[in-house]
Parts: sequence; C-alpha cells; structure tokens
Amino acid sequence: MKEKTILISLYQFVKPHRYLAIVSLILASILSVLEVLSTALILPLTQALSGNQDYSNIQSSFLKPLLSFHTYFAPKWQLLVIIIALLCLTIIKNAVAYLSSISIYDFMLRSGTLLRRKCVEHILELEIPFYTRKNLGELLSHINEQVQRSELLFSLYLEVIRNILIISFLLCFLMVLSPLLTIFALVSLSIVFLPLRTLNRDLQVYSRKAAVAIEAFSTLVTEIITGIRVVKSFHAEARELKRADESLQSRYNADLTGYKYYCASAPVTETIGISVLLVIILIGANLLSTSTNSTLPILLTFTVTLMRILPRVTVLNSFRSQIYLFRGYYEAVQGFLYNTDYLKLPNGEKYYPGLNSSLVFQNVTFTFTHNTEPTLHNINLEIVKGKTTAIVGSSGSGKSTLVDLIMRFYDPEEGSIDVDGIDLRDLQIGSFRSAIAMVSQDTFLFDVSVRDNIGYGRPNATDSEIVAAAKQAYAYEFIQDLPQGFDTIVGNRGTRLSGGQRQRIAIARAILCNPDILILDEATSALDSNSERIVQEAIEAVSKNRTVIVIAHRLSTIEKADKIVVLQNGHVLEQGTHQELLNNQRVYYSLYKSQVHV
Repeated sequence: MKEKTILISLYQFVKPHRYLAIVSLILASILSVLEVLSTALILPLTQALSGNQDYSNIQSSFLKPLLSFHTYFAPKWQLLVIIIALLCLTIIKNAVAYLSSISIYDFMLRSGTLLRRKCVEHILELEIPFYTRKNLGELLSHINEQVQRSELLFSLYLEVIRNILIISFLLCFLMVLSPLLTIFALVSLSIVFLPLRTLNRDLQVYSRKAAVAIEAFSTLVTEIITGIRVVKSFHAEARELKRADESLQSRYNADLTGYKYYCASAPVTETIGISVLLVIILIGANLLSTSTNSTLPILLTFTVTLMRILPRVTVLNSFRSQIYLFRGYYEAVQGFLYNTDYLKLPNGEKYYPGLNSSLVFQNVTFTFTHNTEPTLHNINLEIVKGKTTAIVGSSGSGKSTLVDLIMRFYDPEEGSIDVDGIDLRDLQIGSFRSAIAMVSQDTFLFDVSVRDNIGYGRPNATDSEIVAAAKQAYAYEFIQDLPQGFDTIVGNRGTRLSGGQRQRIAIARAILCNPDILILDEATSALDSNSERIVQEAIEAVSKNRTVIVIAHRLSTIEKADKIVVLQNGHVLEQGTHQELLNNQRVYYSLYKSQVHV
C-alpha cells in the first residue's frame, strides 16, 4: 500500500479520537518552546560563570532581552536566578513531556481498540462461505498479534510529528545563534537519511514476510489444538512438533532479518551525527573567533542545542524504521478487512413480517465454490406453516445444505426461496434469522452459565421465562442437580455437561426464542438410547403447532411428520407421509427397511 493510502485508511480509526491527537500536538508545541528556552539559558549561564555579558554575536532583537533577563537582578543573585529559571523550565518541560506521552499512548490505545473492534465486527458480518475458506488461527492472528503491532502506527506518526516540531524549534534557535553553522549542519544532517532509505525499503519487505509467518504459525497452532484428539490417537506429537519447529524457524528468520535492518538505523545515524558535530565544532571555532569574549558561550550553546537535536534525529529515523516495520502488519489487517467484503451477502430491505402460509423452494440449484458439481439440483419443495417437514437421505445428499439455504447462510445460484411469495433475498437477514431457531447434532454452548446459554437468543428474558423453557425441554431437573444450578458455568463448548444435557439446553434455548420456524438437524443422532428418548420427548413437546424442519438419520424419529422429503445426490426423489412413502416401495422404503432390520 502507498503511504497516502495507508494514511487515509488510518484516519478512519483516528477520526473518533482526533481531539486526543490535537491535544498531544498542542502539548508537543509547548514542549518545543520549553525545549528552546531551557537550551537558550545555557548561554547566559555560561556568560554568568565566566563573568562576561557580551551578546554582540547575537543578532536577534527578540533573543537578546530573553538571554539578559538576569541582568535586572543584583550581580550576586544573577547566577542563582538563571539556575532557578533553568530548574523551573526543566520541571515544567518534563511535566509537559509526560502529559504529551500519556495523551499519545491514550490515543494509540483508543485507535487500536477501534481497529480490533472493526476486525471483530467484520468477522461477525461475514457469512458462512468465508469460514469455509479461512482457518481459525489465521483469523486470530489478525485480531491479536497483527493488530497489536499495527496499533503502534497510530502513536508512531504522532511521535514523528512531535519530534519534527521540537527539531524545527531548536533549528530556529540555531539559526538565531549562527545562520552559517546551522545551514552547514542541515546540509550535513541530510546525509543521515540517504543510507537509511535502502534499510527502510528492505525493512518493509521483511515486515510483510514476518506478518505472513505469524499468520501461518497461528493457523498451525490452532489446527493442532482443535485436532489434539486425532494427533494423540495417531501418536503424531513428534510430527506436529516438527511442523511447529519449521513454522517457528520461518517466523524467526523473517523477524530477525527485519530487526537487523531496524537496528542498523540507530548506529548509522549516530555515527554520521557525531562526525557532523565534531566538524561543526571545528568550523564554528573559526567562524565565531572574531569575538573572543562570546565565542565559547555561543559555540557551547550551539553544540549543546545540536546535541539535543541529534538524538531526536536518531529517534526520528528509528520511528521511520518502525513505521516501515509495522506497516507490513497493518497492510495484512487491511487486506483482511477490505479483501473479504465481497463475501458478505447483500441485505434485503423488507422486514420479515412472520410466516403466514409457506416457505417454497422454486427450481433451486446450488454449488459450493470448491465443487464442480451442484450440491442441490433444481429443488422444488413447499414447507407449510404449522407442519413438520422431515428431510432424509444418505450422507452427502444435500440435507444440511438445504437447511443452510433456508437460514440464508448461502444464496442459491439458480431459482429462489420464497417466504409467502417474497424472495428470501429481499428480506432483512437479521429480521428473518431472528424468527428461526436451530438445534443441531453438534450443539454449541458458550463458556458461560446455563442461564446465559438458554437466554442467548433472548438476552432480555426473565428468570421465570428461562425456567419455563428449561422445564419444557426436560432440562429443569438435571439443571437443579448442577453445583450452582442455573448459574453453573458449562465449560468450553459445554464440556462439563453430557451430550443429552447439552441438547436439552439447546432445545430450551430454541423454545425461549418462540421461533416461527424450528430446525432440528439430526438433533438426536449422537445420543445414546436413553438420552435420545428424553430429547425426543422434548422435541415433540416443542414441535406442537409449530413449523418444524427435521433432518433425520434415524427414520423411526420422523414417522409422525406431516411430510417427508427424500434427497439423493442433491435431487428430490420422493415426497409424502411415512405411510405413503412405504407404500411406494422406492428409496425411502429401502432406507427404512435397512434400519428396521439393523
């Protein structure tokens, strides 16, 4: 990304907190003035120590009265007055410097927080297709480490401006002391930046490589953690450690090489700076030799001022190097934010009014981006309000994909899904999804209390409503037996509960939402027979007088369904009631008989 593009993109995160940036720059301006004043007092201090009050070499009518303020006091008090003034200026200057640094850091934290929030918001806005392509570790690397390094850019740019202000004020003071020496110093110091251009260019290249290496390592670690059971089952710890070593070595090489270029800037700057300073002392002694009484104080003041500038030039170059270093991470975050916008599904304008009649698939065809053949072919299907529609078929037949289309996790490439005659794509996504609840075989519970998990779909639900939902889901009794009842923390993904208990909490969560459409995605397939019986009773209770879509593996659980739809290889082969399909003696009949005999 070009410098201008980066500054424009940074501004969106700076804008809400720009007042902090303005405050810090005002403080930086005050600090610059105090820096000049405290440095300027070196001249009268030197004069007072030597007993000389000659300011003939000072051409500025403004500076002369400032530097001779101590002459208004008795000679015996002049040195003390200068020291007290210098001490007061130093205290005030450092207090202002402290406040300036705090405001810059506050600005950095606020802007960085906004950047993190933008990443999280973007993740929440992206639809399911994005998550089928991206690894969890890659996403976490954007939000955590890369954003953490990127947020330093916000403070670095302000630090650069602050140092430029201070250097500019000090240079103006040098011009007053000796224009010729100052011009020579400026020309000499400009040489400092020349060898750093190549360093900064290489530094930017390796910072990008480091960002890629960080992303790859985060992806690998996340994969190992999520697949730890498989790793241990196949005794593959050593193999995974080797992969981690290779990834860490790649990250180490990129980080170290980038840091080598970064560290080179300081010694190069200091070496050239000290060389320039020594030459200036030599030349200055000759230029100012016309006035023997003021040569030493002026040259000393000029040298001290230049000594204050040189470290700031070094720091300024260090900041430039850091900006190039961290720009690579920021570019990676920006790439995530702006290169994935196309993965958002367009939001409709119409508010979902509720299901009045039916939800209809009309000639729907859908293909995943990574497949060459459609997953669903020319689906025509009507789901009637208040009825239970069961979707059955072998693994890979397209059952879950059909449900994902209803949830509008994806849009069909051909055909439409209509809700009471309105194309699903014309409805506001949020308003429609809030009217749907799903209970799947892989129930996800958050690492919070039972109460919060049940109330997740309705965060404003009362305790009595949560308890009522738990009772309808046959979950109340086991919840009462938990150590803290409804306040029991369920653990990561609900690992402190059994499979049947997790399912019943998920059903209670669905009941509390009072959805128009309830989707049950093989909700009992992973349970033992006892748990299945309890959960099935809960499902039957919540399904009464409700529009229910059931994806079933065990056909015995959907015998009472109003309609059973048989899918095979993405095609609808049969539709009808349980008895009608048995009488047809086709695919459903074969599936049912195979399970009965088993």
